[in-house]
This record gives sequence, C-alpha cells and structure tokens, in this order.
Amino acid sequence: MKKSIFILIMSLMITSSVSALTLTTCDYTAFTDSDYSIMQSNLEQSQSLLTSSQNLLTISTLMISDASTANADYINAMLRLSDDIGEMADRIGEMADRIVATEVLIGEMADRILETQQLQSANLALTEANLLKAQENFKALLVELAN
Repeated sequence: MKKSIFILIMSLMITSSVSALTLTTCDYTAFTDSDYSIMQSNLEQSQSLLTSSQNLLTISTLMISDASTANADYINAMLRLSDDIGEMADRIGEMADRIVATEVLIGEMADRILETQQLQSANLALTEANLLKAQENFKALLVELAN
C-alpha cells in the first residue's frame, strides 16, 4: 500500500516536472518505511505551505481592495494625529533650543563667577601684603622708639 502511494506520488511529480527529465529505471524496493514517512512528512509540509501561501494571497488581495474603500473619517483622524505629532516635535525642538540657550547663559555666569573669585583672591593677597607691610612698619617704629 505504502509503496503504491509512493509510486503514485513519484509519477505525479515526474509528469508535472520539466519535460526534459526522464526516468529509465528505478528500484522501488530500495525505499524503506522511514524513507516513505519522510516523504509523507515533506508532502504534508508542502501542502501546508501551499495553503498558507494561498491564504496570504487572499489576505493581501483583500487588503488592496479594502484600501480603496477605506473610511474617510479614519484617514482624516490619522492625518490629524500625524499633524499633532509634527507640532509636538516642533515644540520639543523649541524646548531643546531654550535649554541650550540656558546652558550657554549658565556657562557665561560660571565664567563671571570665576573671574570674580580670581579678583577677590588677588585683592585678598594685596590686602595681606599691605597688612604685613604695615606690621613690619609698626615693628620698625617700635624698635626705633625703644632705642
């Protein structure tokens, strides 16, 4: 029974294949039950693949035909949503520009603070030098008065 089904399948495959293909002899006794089950599994998978392909073709045909009759309200809603997303992106861009401008101002303020600290440090050093000179002068005056 299995071998006769196999012979039938093989003859169908041969007759449906390229006409240049010819079989002169074939020893069907060399096929085992595992060979038959593998071929049966391949046949089932091929049939399943063919069915899936036909279903996909039907779905894509329906999608194409439905696209021409799409709901105008749905299309308008999608376009409005797209416009809203575009406006939101513009606002985000403006906010990013403001953030960058604020960072630049912060950088300028930091530079001014650093300059102020450098001036204060220089003034402190000058004040310390003046105090030291005043102390030296006072010491020299005391030494002069003590003599």
